[in-house]
Amino acid sequence: MHAALSTALPASSGSDDQLWQWVVVTDAEQRNRLAECYRRASRPYLEAMGGQAAGDPERCRSWRASVDLAEHLHRVPVLVVPCLSMSPDAFEDRFGKPGFATPVDGVAHSVHHGALWPALWGLVLALRLRGLACAVTTLHLARAREAAGILRLPDHVTQAGLLAVARPEGTHVCPAPRRSVEAVQHQEFWRPAPSPARNA
Repeated sequence: MHAALSTALPASSGSDDQLWQWVVVTDAEQRNRLAECYRRASRPYLEAMGGQAAGDPERCRSWRASVDLAEHLHRVPVLVVPCLSMSPDAFEDRFGKPGFATPVDGVAHSVHHGALWPALWGLVLALRLRGLACAVTTLHLARAREAAGILRLPDHVTQAGLLAVARPEGTHVCPAPRRSVEAVQHQEFWRPAPSPARNA
């Protein structure tokens, strides 16, 4: 994890603030507590997602994977909670004081979380280069206060997600089905979306 984070941290950061902090959880009891929090937080979403996925094989597979993650998260050897050492309210103040038109919350929250995600994705790639894989999720944020208590986070620290890190079985990585570039790229201005065909 130390080597992977060292590789990820040169990522771009808005205003070069580098507000990211990373809580790495390996202790079995801590993992159990965080996993139970995740299960409670994810249950309503997964129940709703299960009904929506019925009859759609691709969405059903995604739902099944999400359920498996919730059920077995405590068994994952390393959990990483990326955080920002500034609250969203503080970011709103930062944009409000220079005279940005109100409401500034949309801009502030986008910049707030956007400051972390380049480094987070860099960490995902750095782990993969070292033979590890991870699932990135945000479902536990529905119970962020409970998770903050488990992790002993100060009040001004904001959680941005959770990474479940483990060594994958085998070496083959199957790309997820995605829509084609033609279906999502708009040249010069927005155009009506073509049919939602996906790449296998």
